[in-house]
Amino acid sequence: MRARTIGAATLRAAVFAGLAAATLGGLSLAGARVTASQGELAYTPPDAGPAADATSTASRPPAPGTLVVAVVLGTSATVATDAMGPYEVFARSSRFSVYTVARDAGPASVQGAPSIVPDHTFGDVDTRPELAPDVVVVPAVEDPEGAVEKNTRDWVVQQHARGARVLSVCAGAMLMAETGLLDGRTATSHWSRLSALRAAHPETRWVAGERFVRDGNITTTAGITSGIPGALSVMQDLAGTEEARKIGAQVGYPGWSPDASTAIPSQTWAPSDWPVALNTLLPWGRPTVAITLHDGDGEIDTASLFEVYSNSAAARTVALSATGVVHTAHGLTLLTLTEANTAVFDTRLRPGVHGTSGRAGFDGALEHLANTTGEADARAAAKMIDYPTDALDLGSDSGSPRTPLLSAAAVLLACLMGSAPSLVIRRRKTGEK
Repeated sequence: MRARTIGAATLRAAVFAGLAAATLGGLSLAGARVTASQGELAYTPPDAGPAADATSTASRPPAPGTLVVAVVLGTSATVATDAMGPYEVFARSSRFSVYTVARDAGPASVQGAPSIVPDHTFGDVDTRPELAPDVVVVPAVEDPEGAVEKNTRDWVVQQHARGARVLSVCAGAMLMAETGLLDGRTATSHWSRLSALRAAHPETRWVAGERFVRDGNITTTAGITSGIPGALSVMQDLAGTEEARKIGAQVGYPGWSPDASTAIPSQTWAPSDWPVALNTLLPWGRPTVAITLHDGDGEIDTASLFEVYSNSAAARTVALSATGVVHTAHGLTLLTLTEANTAVFDTRLRPGVHGTSGRAGFDGALEHLANTTGEADARAAAKMIDYPTDALDLGSDSGSPRTPLLSAAAVLLACLMGSAPSLVIRRRKTGEK
C-alpha cells in the first residue's frame, strides 16, 4: 500500500513538472515570436518602395584623391551599428569617400532600425572603376551562410582579390569565414559566436578578449560597437595616426586612442544576462519607443538608440520622420514610418543627448535605458553590444516592475497548469462522496 502511494505521488509530481515545463516553454516560444514580429515594423516601412525610388543617390561619385570605402548591406537584415558606426567614422574624414552597396537597389533591411537605401549595387561598382573600394566593411547579417548572401560573399572575395582591405564587424566574421578568406588567419567576432565559429571553422584561429584583430589586410572586430575602434584602426593604417586621433576624438569611443591596448574582458553567457532573456521571452506589456529622426542626424547617434533597445529587448522601437525619408549627417538615406501610419507609442526619443550625464550616442542611450528600465537591463545590453560602461551612471533606478511581475505571473500560470489534473481528480472524488 505504501509503495502504491509513493508511486502515485511520483506520478503526480512528474505530471505537474511536465505540464508546468510545457506551459513555460509554450509561453517562451510565443513570447520570442512576438518579440521578432514586433521588431519587423521598425525596419520594414509600408511605403518603402516608393520612397526608395524617389531618393536614390547612386550617381554620387567619390571625391577625387580620396580613399574609397564600401559599406556592405546584406540581402538579409543587417545589424545597424555594424554598418552605421564605421560609415560615420570614415565619412567624418576628408581623406575618405564612403558609400553603401548591396546586391539590389531597393531598401536594405536593418535589424530593429530603419531600412537603408544603398548608394550602389554590386553591379554598379563592378562597371564603374572610380567606385572600386580601397576598404570594404562587412557587417553582421541575418543569414551569413545562406544562399541569400552568396552574391555578397562572392563580391567581398572579388574586392579582396583586387587588393581591397576588409573590415569585418562583429558576426560579420561568420560571412567572412564562409568565404574562406579567414582560413589560416587569426580573427575574432562577437563573444557569443566564438564557440560556434571554432567548431565550424577550425582552420581559423579564433581569439577572445580582443577589441579587434588585424591579420594582413583583414581586420575583424568583437561585438557590434567594436566596429568603431576597428574602423579607426584601419584609418590609422591608411591615413596616419593624426587623422585617426582627430576622428577618434570626434566620435568619442570610450578608452580608444591610437596606442591603446586592444585587450577587452573575455565574455561568456552568465546569470546577469537574465534581463535580455526575460525581455525577449516575456514581451507582453513592453513600452513602445518612437525614435523620431530628422535630416542631419548623426549615424552613430541614430544607431545607438535602436541598438540599445533592440539588444535589451526592453522596449519595442519604431522609427518616425515627417516624410518617411531621412538623410543623415553624412548621406545615408533611411526609410521610416510616418505619424500617419504609426500606432500609439509610450515614449518619444530623438538621437542626441540622453541620460544623467548629458552624453550622446551609446553613453546617453544606455543611461536612458538604466533610468527607465533598470541598471541590470542596461548592463546586459552593454555586454551584448560590447560597449565599455566604466564611465557611465547606470545605477540611478531600481528598474521597471514589468518583467518581475510577468515572470511571477508566468510561474503562477505554470503551477496552475501543472496542478490542474490533480485538482480535477480531487474535485471528482469530492463529488462522488
